[in-house]
Amino acid sequence: MKRPVLIVLVGVVAVLAALVVLWPRGVEAQPHLAESDQYRFVLTPASTKSGSNSFDLRITDRTGNAAHGEVTIEPAMPQMGHALAPITAAPVEPGHYRAGIDLLMAGQWEITVSHSNERVVIPLLLT
Repeated sequence: MKRPVLIVLVGVVAVLAALVVLWPRGVEAQPHLAESDQYRFVLTPASTKSGSNSFDLRITDRTGNAAHGEVTIEPAMPQMGHALAPITAAPVEPGHYRAGIDLLMAGQWEITVSHSNERVVIPLLLT
């Protein structure tokens, strides 16, 4: 009686261990770099999951000085024909901006960031 119970217990533990190891995980949010003629843009999402999200954006000129002025963010999903209205990012400090955006669909997004007369497109994959 004890041997079958032990075999079942070992089997359950093995299945649980396999689930922990193989269970899909979200991709960790990483900074995304884009450069224009005059500026360097680093966009870091709070999460790579679809839904409500916040974006941290740092902009410097080519010599490393913090950028000043208005920044807009335009999310689009061209493969699906989706685009959101431009959002003005809130300044946190010189060269540092933040914006909250609802990206409700998983997949490949293109985040267009505009500052002064410069525009860059930053690809972002959401799960």
